[in-house]
Amino acid sequence: MKKTLFILVLMVLAAGLKAQTIQDQQFEKANFYYNEARYDTAVVIYEGILHDGYVSAPLLYNIGNAYFKMRDYPMAILNYEKALKIEPNNEDIKQNLAIANALITDKIEPVPEFFLRKAWRNVGNKLTADGWAIASLVLIALLLIVLFLYLTARTKGLKKGMFFTGILLVLIALCSIIFASQKHKYMNEHNDAIVMMPTITVKSSPTSSGTDLFVLHEGTKVRILDIADSWNKIKIADGSVGWLPSSCVTRY
Repeated sequence: MKKTLFILVLMVLAAGLKAQTIQDQQFEKANFYYNEARYDTAVVIYEGILHDGYVSAPLLYNIGNAYFKMRDYPMAILNYEKALKIEPNNEDIKQNLAIANALITDKIEPVPEFFLRKAWRNVGNKLTADGWAIASLVLIALLLIVLFLYLTARTKGLKKGMFFTGILLVLIALCSIIFASQKHKYMNEHNDAIVMMPTITVKSSPTSSGTDLFVLHEGTKVRILDIADSWNKIKIADGSVGWLPSSCVTRY
């Protein structure tokens, strides 16, 4: 029985390694076509890797670059945004996204962010969801060690030191757990979207007869607030809110 289980484990590992090798080979193949300026062929191969279930920031970044070279800026922005969702501190992704955004029609000034909220977000972006989860486990382990030292301390000074150290670790661990939860939720929600229509008029209500509010163009990022039938309630960076057809945007 144990031998059979061991063989099954080896087979699963071997299959995983083989799949990874194929993905790596396909990635290199796509990179070759990209370097040869055959961007459409590179995109097909890159997208095939995504279709097989492999997702990474470098892959999405390369897809964005290929679309950028093809002057398909909405698709480039979409894939840069997807990549940035995985690696929010990647400066190369940020720079290319900024360049692509500079080439689209809409230049929307964002509402200034409250400094404490911005600071919290910046700290949260230091690690991925898995990174914060691991940090939480490490902090809890340290907290248990400190608790043991507190209970076994023979001097008042050491006991006091361990007490305040424990309080500090509890606070940091709680923040780490919150960051992990928020990052995990953000990674699994798809409430951001990119406008894919050349021009679309945003309405006051989820119907074509609604009042015209403002016009958006392809490549603009929106936030999905609500859904009603085939309409999405959206919010743009300057705080403006309205409705547009779901078919006009691609969510990520």
